[in-house]
Amino acid sequence: MKLSAKSRYALASVTKMAMAYDSKETMTILEIATDLNISKIYLERVFSQLKQGNIVSAIKGAQGGYFLTNTPDKISIYEVLSSVEPALFADNEKTVDEIAPKIEQALQQQIYIRLDEALKESLSSVTLADLAEDAQKDDDNYMYYL
Repeated sequence: MKLSAKSRYALASVTKMAMAYDSKETMTILEIATDLNISKIYLERVFSQLKQGNIVSAIKGAQGGYFLTNTPDKISIYEVLSSVEPALFADNEKTVDEIAPKIEQALQQQIYIRLDEALKESLSSVTLADLAEDAQKDDDNYMYYL
């Protein structure tokens, strides 16, 4: 499965927010864009969709910025991706329903429905807290014993 740039930027941005969740109340788009080297204008569109999907919310003003609407352990990757890429999880259109309804039914039951369920289950089992924890691992700190 290949995710769009929009999905990848959304995931990276909310993971960054999750990593700073305990120490920072809000983050600005400019701060995230600068830290992750993403276009600020493009990120504004991504955050608009994240806001519509109730993943983030915003506070206006000098001390304002975006914040996660829930704790990182309560926000699944499925929720993030479905807010920025709703077409990714939409039902497949019928392909040959009028000409070969039995084939269409087999395709739906054996492939499309199974793929949708597996994808949703897999992405729902990973949270922003999981991503943040993994991103903060320091693999270079090894303990050597002699």
